[in-house]
Amino acid sequence: MADFVHQRHGVPLEAYELTRRDHASQKTSDQIRDAVNKQVEEWQAEEAANPELWRQRNARREKALEMMGSFKTSDHQIMRWRVRLYCSHIVETKRHCSMANPTMHGSSSMRCPDCGKDPSVIVAYEPLGLVVEPPNARNAPVPAPKSNRLTRTQLEQRIAALEAENTRLKTERGS
Repeated sequence: MADFVHQRHGVPLEAYELTRRDHASQKTSDQIRDAVNKQVEEWQAEEAANPELWRQRNARREKALEMMGSFKTSDHQIMRWRVRLYCSHIVETKRHCSMANPTMHGSSSMRCPDCGKDPSVIVAYEPLGLVVEPPNARNAPVPAPKSNRLTRTQLEQRIAALEAENTRLKTERGS
């Protein structure tokens, strides 16, 4: 398992005053939700008027869902986070361990499991740890160094570790 640096922002369990940035982020998330809902309504109207279009889109949706469902991320690659949401609730969420914080890659908000606010922007967070420890640290990929320049030995070690991980994943998938 690579050593990733996981960031903190604020302290979710302490009192938290929402900032201008938090309010702006929440407003943007609400606008995105509204735009997506409007687009979905337009697509549904198109599909209702054209059953063949619905069949084509549904086949693509099913294929995408099948592809997504065919890949299982191992629990030792999942980081647990404690987050404070815009709605003030403190909850736990999970992200891939390669993410430095839980707001990266389009996941800056989530549905609050307590009050149902959707979306509710993540305003503070702290890492809690992996779901489970890696099964065998010796077989874990060698972390990429902080520098952009890698030595030949570092590259060879990284390639060997990635090949071993690839073989292990293929074996798990085949079982």
